[in-house]
Amino acid sequence: MLQKFTLSEKEKFDKIFKNKKGETEIEKWFYRKTEKYLKFIKWLPWIRMVWVWNSISMNSSSKNSDIDLLIVTTQNSMWFVRILVTLIFQVLWVRKNEKHHAWRFCLSFFCTLDWLDFSKFALEKDPYLYFWILYFKPILDYHNTYNLFIEKNNSWADLWEYKNILENNKNYIKYEKTPLFTREGSGVGFINNFLKKIFLPKTLNSYNKIAKPYWIIINDNMLKFHNWDVRKEVAEKF
Repeated sequence: MLQKFTLSEKEKFDKIFKNKKGETEIEKWFYRKTEKYLKFIKWLPWIRMVWVWNSISMNSSSKNSDIDLLIVTTQNSMWFVRILVTLIFQVLWVRKNEKHHAWRFCLSFFCTLDWLDFSKFALEKDPYLYFWILYFKPILDYHNTYNLFIEKNNSWADLWEYKNILENNKNYIKYEKTPLFTREGSGVGFINNFLKKIFLPKTLNSYNKIAKPYWIIINDNMLKFHNWDVRKEVAEKF
């Protein structure tokens, strides 16, 4: 079923989740910080896109917010990229952890090119996911992956209703030229599966301990760990 939300529904969503005054100086600083630290991972040939999402992309962050990143990878490299990016950001001392939250990067969302269609985890009526996608801000975009993402999701969400917002989002792209080293290498699949065998059991154990909430996704094409989801509550209001 095609999901489409009117301008009045968008205004209702914005009233709940967005800063009426628009993008703040702290959010501009968050984007500059993201651009700065993506320099350390932009060379990875398995990364296709990196978004800023959640409160920052919706202009509702505070000075104590973290920076949520969504990283899109090539097929059969997601676990490898996740571990590698986590290590790099850990060494740089900018990864979010239990003790340090503000201004740091939350690495809780990865997906492959095979799962760009988010209808795979959409609710029957999902205004939050709809506008959430609409406000994603791509900072790194190789091979026009952002356009591919919008195209894939237009199959279930009529996002072109807000084409001006989608086009404006592209102004946030800072890295779109693929790195000089673009050969992905045949060995990455082996490494990816090796790392998956090591880390997947622990991941699933933690997932089972918190009663398998519907918003956490763990499979070969998506790792979505963010521990906050209000989609059902928002859907009831719409």
